[in-house]
Amino acid sequence: MDWELYERYRSTLLLAGILFVSAFFLAFQKTSSVQHLRAFLVRFALPPQRYLTQLHNSDAPAVQDQGSAESAVPPLASSDVGVLGGEENRKLQVLTEENDRLREILSLKREKWPRAMVAHVAGRDPQRWFQELVLDKGKEDGLAIDDPVLAVVGGREALVGRVLEVSAHVSKVMLLQDSLSAVAATVTGDRGEDGVVEGTDEHQLLLKYLDRGTQVKIGDLVVTTGLGKAFPPGVPIGWVVNMEPDPRQMFMQATLHAAARSNELRAVLVLGASGTSDE
Repeated sequence: MDWELYERYRSTLLLAGILFVSAFFLAFQKTSSVQHLRAFLVRFALPPQRYLTQLHNSDAPAVQDQGSAESAVPPLASSDVGVLGGEENRKLQVLTEENDRLREILSLKREKWPRAMVAHVAGRDPQRWFQELVLDKGKEDGLAIDDPVLAVVGGREALVGRVLEVSAHVSKVMLLQDSLSAVAATVTGDRGEDGVVEGTDEHQLLLKYLDRGTQVKIGDLVVTTGLGKAFPPGVPIGWVVNMEPDPRQMFMQATLHAAARSNELRAVLVLGASGTSDE
């Protein structure tokens, strides 16, 4: 009889157990034991995530955080392209693009952020594609929670997000697109106005709390203010693509096209905890 009752309520008992464990971790998420467990799970999940990422983009070279990395990826001569077939040309194009990205990152690191750490995007969770990504650097490599994370787009930096969790050699990054993300921002130029950029769990971002008489226009660039020292000032966040009142009709809000597209990231720059330039 007891076994029949168990079979009948097995799903209910399983759900109750999952809810209890979830509530336990939520209540004690700040304790060291839970943080160590989460770090272990992130570390344990890294190999399959790395494998899936490489399977999706098997031709992309790994990023090295050394000055010699630039010499390890010599430029490809255009004459080499003509003698290759279609598949080889595609692979060569991918390699060339990855080499160019790596050179841009290393160049910006030398010129403006010499103390920054170059990290490779080691994995993505398909269920949290717009919320987080995993880096192959961690606490023992010099990363810390809340470190700003930048990409290099068009030869200059663009804001990606901040470090959310760190273990020995793995880190999780909260992307700007996460709906829980909020960054103090300002519009460049004569129409400069401060606001807060929040994520939408999609590609686009929202610049909120603009005055109803704002002069912000489509095409204006939005950058970080540097307030609170969480992020360095002047880092591009995105461009205005739409203006509309917020749902409560109290302010105007701008929809932004993100300067750094999260689905195009292969390597990033992680700044120190202060987020200030080394110039």
